[in-house]
Amino acid sequence: MRPRGLAVLLVTVACHGGGPARPLANTPPAPPPTGAFMAGLFGGDRTLIYDVTQEASFFDDQDPAADASGVVKTASTDPVTCHLAVATLGRYRTATIACDDGAAATSGARVLDELERTYATDGAQLWRLEGGELPTTVADLEAALPDAPDLVAGQPSVEQGGYDDTSDDDDGDGNPDDGEDDARFGTVHRVTATTDGWCVEDEGWGGDEGGASWCVSAARGVTAVTWYFAGGSSQDQRAELRAP
Repeated sequence: MRPRGLAVLLVTVACHGGGPARPLANTPPAPPPTGAFMAGLFGGDRTLIYDVTQEASFFDDQDPAADASGVVKTASTDPVTCHLAVATLGRYRTATIACDDGAAATSGARVLDELERTYATDGAQLWRLEGGELPTTVADLEAALPDAPDLVAGQPSVEQGGYDDTSDDDDGDGNPDDGEDDARFGTVHRVTATTDGWCVEDEGWGGDEGGASWCVSAARGVTAVTWYFAGGSSQDQRAELRAP
């Protein structure tokens, strides 16, 4: 594991440089119990390959790579090998994603802090733990669980939040939320239903903008994670699970 700032998971993983190289192909999950909630995530240990895409742009009209507007844009996509470790703690099942040390192109990718997490279920609810949490006992797990589950069986699409109620109507048009005002602060939490799962997204803005999301499939587990920031420069990163 790489000891990167916001999400340090203390797990045992096979890192590059030890043993034979793994082929870049996902191993199908073990057959899960029939009807199990999010069975593709909690079905069993396996190796996962995520394609990590990083895009960035910033203004530097002196850079030879700048376009006609003086903006420099970069983009890359690289594979990252990760490992899913599943465990049973009392009435809970946990699944932890941990990734090998990558090449220089991906070792500092912020999106990996969002990808390398522990998930827990009691069979009807799903929790996503904070980065760095790796409980090994029921007591540790219950202490680490967020106050409310991120998802429940049959979860509908929801959106919560919006502009700060104290935002001023700076342009005097009677609508402080029209994007034309100086005071533009807010946060949004979205849960969007997909074909066989959900995507959970959080974003915030107030001068700078930023956010992250993760998507989980009942059949495949965590299929995509994103992270972005836009301020003096912009960064967009995405880790997407390769098809088996």
